[in-house]
Amino acid sequence: MKINLNIDENERTRILEMHNSAKSVISEQSTAFVFSETSKPAMRFIMDKFDLYKYNSNWSGMSSDEQLQYLKNVRQQLTTMDMNSLVEESKTAGVTSASTMSLQNDLLRVSGKPELKFISDGLPKNFVDGRLGTNTAAAWIDYQIYLTSKGEQKAPVTKQEYVQPGSAQPAIQGTYSVGK
Repeated sequence: MKINLNIDENERTRILEMHNSAKSVISEQSTAFVFSETSKPAMRFIMDKFDLYKYNSNWSGMSSDEQLQYLKNVRQQLTTMDMNSLVEESKTAGVTSASTMSLQNDLLRVSGKPELKFISDGLPKNFVDGRLGTNTAAAWIDYQIYLTSKGEQKAPVTKQEYVQPGSAQPAIQGTYSVGK
């Protein structure tokens, strides 16, 4: 059986526009930012330290709004911590400088900014310093808050996230001064 479909030029144009639009969406969704393998120990330390994701037995039972609020509470908690308290804890936990630098570089790429800085002793310093302090944790938590608020966080960040590098610009600040 042969089927002949006769469509006018308007319908043909509409179908082509839908097709091109769908191709655009698919190509955007297939471009995923993935944190490097080297940065995973640093991310695991932050998740464990603040009972995030699989380290929190209640996480899967929380609504996305509750998860978002939990992340915001963790972010607030960072402001009350000594600036370098996490540095020593992360070293004791076996997080290497290379893992921390990898996480910092990944956060820099995701931010889409040419550089990130933190303020120490009133002076801006290089964000990528290999020390997992409150500033690095705050930048990572800011990114998690961004993903959760967008509804795209379905799994721990060690898995693919459908976020273009640079699309989180409002989420990750240019300068951090977290902790006391």
